[in-house]
Amino acid sequence: MPEIDLNLLTALDALLAECSVTRAAQRLGLSTSAMSRTLTRLRHVTGDPLLVQAGRYMVPTPYAAKLAENVSQAVFSARTLLQPPGEAINLATTERSVVIRANEGFIDLCAAPLLQEMRQVAPNMQLLFASKSDKDVQALREGKIDLEIGVLGTNAPELKTRLLFSDRFVSICQKDHPLLQEPGITPERYIRFPHVVVSRKNKQWGPVDTALDVLGLRRKIVMSVPSYGCAINLIRHSDAIGLVPFTVLAWSDPCAEINYFELPVPTPPIKVSAIWHPRMHADPVHQWVRETIVKVSRSEFSRHTRAMLEKANVK
Repeated sequence: MPEIDLNLLTALDALLAECSVTRAAQRLGLSTSAMSRTLTRLRHVTGDPLLVQAGRYMVPTPYAAKLAENVSQAVFSARTLLQPPGEAINLATTERSVVIRANEGFIDLCAAPLLQEMRQVAPNMQLLFASKSDKDVQALREGKIDLEIGVLGTNAPELKTRLLFSDRFVSICQKDHPLLQEPGITPERYIRFPHVVVSRKNKQWGPVDTALDVLGLRRKIVMSVPSYGCAINLIRHSDAIGLVPFTVLAWSDPCAEINYFELPVPTPPIKVSAIWHPRMHADPVHQWVRETIVKVSRSEFSRHTRAMLEKANVK
């Protein structure tokens, strides 16, 4: 039996989490060329392309998405073997509440499979989701919440993070919107129409506006709403253009009335992470919750991404 290179498992975990050779290389402290060679080795070992190009992005193959459900747990188990043993717990009898601050998109995407996993493994535990009204780090420091899910919004040096998946912004509009009647959505055509933004604090400037500003362009924002659900319902009944993360479309299923299209300007990826305070790092229950969230969120993200790409009808 040939010797197994377990470094490939760590690399595969990073590649499936990032869906990018460059970002996976940065995560592991490798050069892009070294990670590209590792991906080639992984393709040879598995006999599958694993990641394939989809426009400007890379997406996992069905086989890779299936692997993602187990590879993260395998990496965690391997690392655990090399660490001092912690206190043994019986999750089947553990009674504990874990408070998680997350936005509606993550809850809608992952809450149901998380509940199923919890009922099977830790039936006496509670996951308490708190609304994400801000990103104040004090809530983690003071133990008011146990885990934060979202984009890291602080430079607090002590916080621990684990990337769950990388999302991206897409635009949405009515299915028969005039913008879609002509081929090629340019920045100039994009800004001709009114825009709706989502902001809990009525912010009217974001990554899209920064990219447009470089071109000397500016979109006209006519309304700000507090949630993506509000934005989707509004777009259904107006000629405005909205902006949402791709995963929001997965759970909202708006395809009967609206379409999405790729932005005509580049924007940074939305890196959705699990964030926690170091005092909880070695806690076995907290570890299980973190690893379960990693497994479930990556699986759901991959599954919904595949489904959306299959039924997308705007090129």
